[in-house]
Formats: sequence, structure tokens, C-alpha cells
Amino acid sequence: MTHSDKNYKAQNKRNGYCDHIHKHGDYLLLIHVPESYDFTMASPAVVEQLLKELEERVDNLEKKYRERLLNKRISGKFRTACGKPGEKIVNIAREEHATLIITGTRGLGKFRRTIMGSVSDYIVHHACVPVLVCRWKQKEDTKS
Repeated sequence: MTHSDKNYKAQNKRNGYCDHIHKHGDYLLLIHVPESYDFTMASPAVVEQLLKELEERVDNLEKKYRERLLNKRISGKFRTACGKPGEKIVNIAREEHATLIITGTRGLGKFRRTIMGSVSDYIVHHACVPVLVCRWKQKEDTKS
């Protein structure tokens, strides 16, 4: 099981899974927990527009990953959840009887991680299955 994100590191995480970990017969569950918004001060029209845009982005992401799974002949599915990403990923992993969670790290500094929290830290400390945390080189670091 891996969770999806739209950034460069998330792309590398999925490629790393496909290239180095996946074995014939594995079932891949991709989880996406979209960024949440504070709607308390927004007008109903703004809320409706933001939700429509979010739904469209999630639909496009799901189509993209379904196609990639098919192209690589990997069986699996895509799930979306709303809420705190770490909690949702751990709960879905439990519901789906996952045997491994693969997550990435954004490389936040200690201060930012302390203030904002870390999804990968949460998953490592709360999952009931092994967790693989992948840290990838930045694009500019790949030249060396």
C-alpha cells in the first residue's frame, strides 16, 4: 500500500515501488488524502467551487494511476479519504488488511515538522504493519 501525492517525491516513491519492490501477485492500494480547507469564512458559492475543483483533481489523479497500474500490469485500486492524512492512511491500511505501507518524506526541518506534524512519523508510530519511509534525492542532486 502506498499513498499518493502530486509532488516529485511521490512520483519517485511509486516508481521505486514498481522498479524495486513489486512482485508478481502483489495488490497495490494507492491512497490519496487531499489537502483540506477551512471553509468557515467562505461563502457557499466559494465552497461549492472549491469542492468541484477538488473532485475534478481527485478524478484526474485516479484516472492517471489506474492507467499506470494497467500499463505496468499491476493489480490494485485507488482510494480517497478526507481528514488527517496519517490517521486516514493507517485506518485504511487496517481496513484493507495491508501487509506493508510505503510512504515518502518531504524532508521538513525539525522546527517545521514539530509545528506541522509529519505524516510519515504518524504512520510509523501508529501502523500495525511494517512501514517503509522513502527519501528521494532532489532533482538537482541526481546529477552527482
